Amino acid sequence: MGESYRHLTQYLQRLQNRYQVQICIKDFCGFIPINKELDEALRPFLAHTNPYCMYMKSDQTHWWLCLSMIRRMYNKLERTQKAYFGVCHGGLGEYVVPIFSGETLIGSVNAGFFPVREEKVERRICRSCAQEPSLDPEEARKLYRSCIRTPDIAPEDLLPGLELVAEYLGQSYEILRRTHTEAVGTARYYTSSEDTILSHAMEYIRQNTANKITVGELAEFCHCSESYLSRIFKRRTGLNINVYVNKVRVEQAKNSLLLSSDSIGEIASRVGFSDPNYFSRVFTQIIGISPKEFRRRFRQ
Repeated sequence: MGESYRHLTQYLQRLQNRYQVQICIKDFCGFIPINKELDEALRPFLAHTNPYCMYMKSDQTHWWLCLSMIRRMYNKLERTQKAYFGVCHGGLGEYVVPIFSGETLIGSVNAGFFPVREEKVERRICRSCAQEPSLDPEEARKLYRSCIRTPDIAPEDLLPGLELVAEYLGQSYEILRRTHTEAVGTARYYTSSEDTILSHAMEYIRQNTANKITVGELAEFCHCSESYLSRIFKRRTGLNINVYVNKVRVEQAKNSLLLSSDSIGEIASRVGFSDPNYFSRVFTQIIGISPKEFRRRFRQ
């Protein structure tokens, strides 16, 4: 990853951690995927993946409702040309700052979640879950209360940081238009559904590494076909889904090898490998040395 994009990732993470906000970059013209380094830098910020959002979007109707709000966001920013505060159908409030390249709206920087009045949230959750029997209102309430916290910052202190990010991304797009021929002509509405699918698939993998993960269930979770999901993964990450899953598992295993005294077989099982020998082969292929050698070299 380029140094400037690495600093962008660090800055966004710092904003999130310092002020207890969730930052999400919405792409209205498809400018993020045209550069691999920018795509990698912004990948953790392409969709809201907190447990409450993930639960609500596990229902297909809410998934598409959430995606449809990107169009409304685009239309409002196009009309007003300035930042605004909005509330989604799930009762989450966020500030939305436009990203412009010249006079062209190319995306937005969103920061939330700001709880709204409790009785209003209660009505939204009840109405949403009543319409879709797959959602349990009690589970939705529990996740909302445990995952959504009031950010520790006033809007007037938060907005300058978001505007700085928006300006940087707008300028980055101007540079990409000159150096990437595929960027020319991307100034059009782009649904960001691909970004959302990719982010949700990655988060699902991260949360379920201990279990068997199939492309079919992953595609079902993201409400798309297996072939479409596989194409997105290959194009955006350069890896097929099974290889990506193994890389995530190996990264988790590295921490256990360094921070615990558990056997390699126990660690393999914990990160989703039923066969310790197969785990060792995969680990060696990805890291270049065996799990045993990795622990011996780096444990101190």
